[in-house]
Amino acid sequence: MLPETTFLERQQQFSQKEQTAQRKYNQLAFWRLVWFVGSIVAVWLLIRLDQQLAAVGTLLVGLIGFLVLLKWHQRIRYERDLNHQIAFINQDELGRLKRQYIRTETGEQFTSPTHYYAGDLDVFGKHSLFRLLNRTHTYGGQKRLATWLKTPSGSDSIRLRQEAAAELNPKIDWRQEFEALAYVESTISQSPDALIKWITAEVAPIPGYLAAIRFIFPAITLGLFIAWLIGSVPGVAVLLALAAHGLVLSQTSARAQEVSEQTVEMSTALKAYRALFSQAEQFNGESVRLRAIRQALMTEKKSASEAIGQLGHLTEGLNYRRNPYFFLLFGVASLWDIHYLLRLERWRQTYGPSLRYWFEALGELEALNSLAGFAYAHPSYTTPDIVDNQFVLEMTSAAHPLLAQNNSVANSLVLRDSGKTILITGSNMSGKSTFLRTVGTNVVLSLAGAVVRAERFRCSPVQVFTSMRTQDSLEESTSSFYAELKRLQTLIGLTGSNQPNVSSAVKSLPVLYFLDEILKGTNSADRHRGAEALIRQLHRTTASGFVSTHDLELGQLTDADGFVRNYHFQSDLNNGELVFDYKLRDGICKSFNASQLMRAIGIEMDAVQK
Repeated sequence: MLPETTFLERQQQFSQKEQTAQRKYNQLAFWRLVWFVGSIVAVWLLIRLDQQLAAVGTLLVGLIGFLVLLKWHQRIRYERDLNHQIAFINQDELGRLKRQYIRTETGEQFTSPTHYYAGDLDVFGKHSLFRLLNRTHTYGGQKRLATWLKTPSGSDSIRLRQEAAAELNPKIDWRQEFEALAYVESTISQSPDALIKWITAEVAPIPGYLAAIRFIFPAITLGLFIAWLIGSVPGVAVLLALAAHGLVLSQTSARAQEVSEQTVEMSTALKAYRALFSQAEQFNGESVRLRAIRQALMTEKKSASEAIGQLGHLTEGLNYRRNPYFFLLFGVASLWDIHYLLRLERWRQTYGPSLRYWFEALGELEALNSLAGFAYAHPSYTTPDIVDNQFVLEMTSAAHPLLAQNNSVANSLVLRDSGKTILITGSNMSGKSTFLRTVGTNVVLSLAGAVVRAERFRCSPVQVFTSMRTQDSLEESTSSFYAELKRLQTLIGLTGSNQPNVSSAVKSLPVLYFLDEILKGTNSADRHRGAEALIRQLHRTTASGFVSTHDLELGQLTDADGFVRNYHFQSDLNNGELVFDYKLRDGICKSFNASQLMRAIGIEMDAVQK
């Protein structure tokens, strides 16, 4: 069955389930109201009939019944919301197939203007690889997926992701429920760093005597209260006992306030996290990474979902103190803060060291789910072959993954060994820039562990570098030409062997560069000399790549030294109109269209020729 058909059927199926749940929700809301009003009326009538004992019993039954109905109502609401989100997910999947995006996340918070390739290859942004792939919702999941897209990985890591994504691919029910569980609670997208920092921070222990006082004092105060009710002690004794409670609470009030502020926003998200962790634990994956993730979510005492659920209850319970009425009427009398601070301290000691690893494992699973969902939606895409110990880039019928199916042209190409340059010439709008981005984006997808838009694709781990969209900057008083020079300076440094600002992981990888309309901001003579010098300099390194240009003389390098190969795109004039087929051809371009384009807008080119 085609993905479009599957997504459409699932959207309709879960929309119907949502509507059914909504009807149940509305009906139950009515019966809750009837029960509430009926209980109040029954209690009032029994009191009027001087049946106090029966009234108390009816009140208790009414309260218990109302709570049961409330719990039932919440369960139906959760079912309704979950079905709504799964229907939305399939609607979103249908939109992605047309390269139309409903979700708002663009990933732009994870990039920088100086990144080696993210800006030129549309890794992040409104129409980007991140938006095409992203099926994550937690902060950790988005960050992990963004890291995979902007940082090259080793071949072993890439293959392990491919293996895990392939196993997840057909599990559409599990995958979409996993995604929908995160959708139900919006606060889940917030970073858990503050929670992790609080959990792992070293703090002074709560005085041990408070562990006993938290039971003894409330018991004494309760006894005094009962004695006051039967007239055995004056009311001032109860007030003095509550004052003693206040004095005890003052010793922990600052810590309770600090913990409350650090956990109040995450306490709601922890409920959703519990469901996510539980869903993750239920998937018995056989691939290496999926087994490792499941193992990371298990401890000797409890699973991650159980421990996170307990933490959610504890933080929610502690934050009841933020309600002044609850705190005054019950919190002081029960020494509420001390009970929850001690229980939270025990949780920290037992599970605190594991919390960061749980979130990291969950983020990785979300990112793998994104790769799997992308592959499921594009069954015609291929899993790249990752090649070790040599520089290889081979692609057969590769097209740009961000373009719609009916708006792209596939091309094939082979680039092997370091120090090679593929020089691409062609007329304006013939497809040179799009081709460079086609190759670059598919390489980025390959190195992230995703499928690519090609019939066949082989590549080795590389550090991608681009110089394609350099712009001037008024703020830095930088011309577009100087901006390009600074970009090329970065490339030269990246290919150097002794660069202090380049990490060891990057140094170990050959560079794959994409230079579009090289040195376009200067005169033709300097452009040719500079471009030739740069290509020759890069030839002496482990870097290989692509250069597009209008400078036909650069093509003569292939005859002189043999490390440059020429390809071109061409345009044809058909009945006065320019026609492009966007097909890559061998050799140097022989036809250019600038004159035709200028003539089309009204410039009298014939007068110059005369």
